[in-house]
Amino acid sequence: MRRKSKAGHGVLIFTLIAALVAGCAGKGGDTAGSTNTPNPGSSTGESKAPAATLRILTENSPAWPVKKDWAVWKWIKEQTNITIQQETQTGPESMALAISSGDMPDLFSVFPADAQKYGPQGAFLDLSKHLDKMPNLKAFLAAKPEVAQRMTSPGGEMYHVLNDGAGSGNQVVWFYRDDIFKKHSLQEPKTWDEVYETAKKLKQLYPDSYPFVFRHGVGTLRSFGPAFGVYPGFFEDKATGKIKHGVTDPGFKKLIEYLNKLYKEGLIPPDWLSMDYKAWTQFIATGKSFMTIQFIGQIEIMNSQLQNGAHLKFMPPPLGYGDKAYIAKADYEEFGFAVSSKTKNLDAALRYLDFIYSKEGRDLLSWGKEGETYTIENGIRKFLPQFKEPNDLRKEMGILTAGAYGWADFEASMSLSNDNERYSFTEAAKYHFPVINALPPLTNEEKSAIAMTEEQVNKYYESSVAKFIMGETPMSQWDAFLAELNRLGSQKLIDAYQIGLDRLKRNIKK
Repeated sequence: MRRKSKAGHGVLIFTLIAALVAGCAGKGGDTAGSTNTPNPGSSTGESKAPAATLRILTENSPAWPVKKDWAVWKWIKEQTNITIQQETQTGPESMALAISSGDMPDLFSVFPADAQKYGPQGAFLDLSKHLDKMPNLKAFLAAKPEVAQRMTSPGGEMYHVLNDGAGSGNQVVWFYRDDIFKKHSLQEPKTWDEVYETAKKLKQLYPDSYPFVFRHGVGTLRSFGPAFGVYPGFFEDKATGKIKHGVTDPGFKKLIEYLNKLYKEGLIPPDWLSMDYKAWTQFIATGKSFMTIQFIGQIEIMNSQLQNGAHLKFMPPPLGYGDKAYIAKADYEEFGFAVSSKTKNLDAALRYLDFIYSKEGRDLLSWGKEGETYTIENGIRKFLPQFKEPNDLRKEMGILTAGAYGWADFEASMSLSNDNERYSFTEAAKYHFPVINALPPLTNEEKSAIAMTEEQVNKYYESSVAKFIMGETPMSQWDAFLAELNRLGSQKLIDAYQIGLDRLKRNIKK
């Protein structure tokens, strides 16, 4: 499931977190493979734990509209004796209104930014103070310190807990029309030089086409960047351990030069900057484009629409600059739970969170129950025939929807995938950039001090880069562009995030 947000820096570990989870065996990292027979999902009697009712505010995705009779809530009640009353957001203001209403739900589905905004204001509990009451969650965090890192504030508070396990669908990867390449004896391009040459050949074969297409405008550069050794924005450079502004790297300039050449020769659409999902789909579905970079799940979504032998396949990222081509490391989740500071059902809320991060909860809320969602054949679980794809499980049963899981077993979703889709996920994992495209957390004061500078730098970067790609500004002005970024305060941003990064490293050494 793809949800848009920013996550925290994923490669450092707070010593504080290690202290909080010390003494745990770390068994939370074990996986529940498809060959395991279930134990929690086969239970028919209700838990003897105290009965309770919890209200939870979640998103309402149009891809799987919320149903009150979803089976996941029944299964949760059987195991925990907790009745979940799901309330859904009606707009971007829903969370703020719920918090200010005086009648807050017990639990909220939140992004990290929500938690960092409302937690310090007193709306959400600091869950780091309650981990001893959640041994399963505590063990999970011991086994997943990178998740603990992303949900922890600079002072050590945990105003939310993050989902984990279903983030592989957030990866943005390359894919191509392998039927067209085979028809014309073309090879998968291994470098950006070959991307350019292959696109030119395809343009000659299909003059009304734009052989290479992408749909996130300047934002796509975050996905292109790792093949050139950088993220465009601010990130930790693994070679130095310092915050770096990727736009200043020679590799990023090389990327812009390639895109400028592709644009000038009509090898990417002229409206690449405003390309939306519908337009992108049309290019792919009508044979007007043959190479693309997009969310990994779109390979099979589009394959289900293509006809007459047309077919898409995962393509390894082509090398642009440096020693190795990467894709952005994005196989993590950006959504989770916060507990209301006003809840009158704290014990039940903590018990719910503890269950959904347990091995039993992971199994039940990823696979469902034998006879209701799957059968066991020769020791292997197989979903019932009515479930053709993972989204069927979400729509009909509520499996892996917002608020209904904590720690997912991705193998459950993969068991419904075809060979081509499995191949895509397996191959994508080989090309992850060493760090995620995110930054160390800052205090509210630190964020306020750089907010205006950050906005100015980002706006100038986006508009300038677009002009370079479209040739409105010649590449001879690149050094002037970098100088203006510095004048606007890019070094101030580097210094601010370096403070956050150094704070994390000091915590590690304690």
